[in-house]
Amino acid sequence: MTIEDLRKRSKLRLIVMSLSMTLPIFIVFLLGFGGFEFGQNSVFLVFEPLPYIVCGIFLAWLIYKVCNYAVILRNDKYAEKVLIKKNDERNKFIKVKSYGLASQIFIYVMGVGCILTAFIDKSAFYSFIAVFGAFVLIEVIVRIVYKKIY
Repeated sequence: MTIEDLRKRSKLRLIVMSLSMTLPIFIVFLLGFGGFEFGQNSVFLVFEPLPYIVCGIFLAWLIYKVCNYAVILRNDKYAEKVLIKKNDERNKFIKVKSYGLASQIFIYVMGVGCILTAFIDKSAFYSFIAVFGAFVLIEVIVRIVYKKIY
């Protein structure tokens, strides 16, 4: 990856992140002024400010990313530093290993969660099975694609 590639990606991501900032603002507007009501079993009835906190955290993360991409586009030294960090083989190796281990642990935790929720609640069990099945399906598809490429 070159500095020009990094800047092109940063510019595209800056646009996408800027547009994504409308989502939490829309959700807060909908919750505050749209007359939206939560269901009787909703977590938000127990702790009412939770959706606002989640939207605020998501918006803060988006603002951080937008500022980061803007600095990459404006500051040559910072862009070089980011480029060196992205191209570092050690960081790539650590990332691949940590994602692999995390996905294996996630599969085992979801399997145990499926077994436990089967004894507790039918809807929670179906939710766990759906997430577990989607994750396994995505992992199988990614492996097939990578085996064909490499």
